[in-house]
Amino acid sequence: KRASSRPPLPVRRIEPATRVLALRAHVPAMRLLTHNLLQCNKKGVTNGFPLIIRPAEMKYEESPYNKDFTTAMVPKLQYDALLQALQWVREYPPFARGEGLPAGGLPELPPALPASYESDEGFLQKLHLVLFDIHLVEGVLACPESGREFPVNGRIPNMLLNEDEV
Repeated sequence: KRASSRPPLPVRRIEPATRVLALRAHVPAMRLLTHNLLQCNKKGVTNGFPLIIRPAEMKYEESPYNKDFTTAMVPKLQYDALLQALQWVREYPPFARGEGLPAGGLPELPPALPASYESDEGFLQKLHLVLFDIHLVEGVLACPESGREFPVNGRIPNMLLNEDEV
């Protein structure tokens, strides 16, 4: 006998194709924003940032522009490291040839963060593209000091250290 008087919840069958699309929509992505937050924490390393990007596969995937979110991310950025990362991305051979990129290619960012970036719509749109639309799908992130390589597989960086590195 049921303890509750509520009817049972209906069982909803999800078709396999729908399941795959739902999973794809929530796959974490190795974007340049993520790269800007990662560093090598290997024992003895004092200069583990920024990690060197060595891509095997990269993709440009446009995302909806969100001015407020992009603006909110700026104080969290190491801007000089972002410029360096963008240079490494430019060297990825298909991107260097302009393949798989939006019209006009990768945007040029100014050498220093604009003082009034909050009101600079053009800068924020370029920054959004760089931070959120460029994905490292496969490759490695390498420590600039020790050379320790962290693999990126399926857009997910593996930053785990071995026992002797902790």
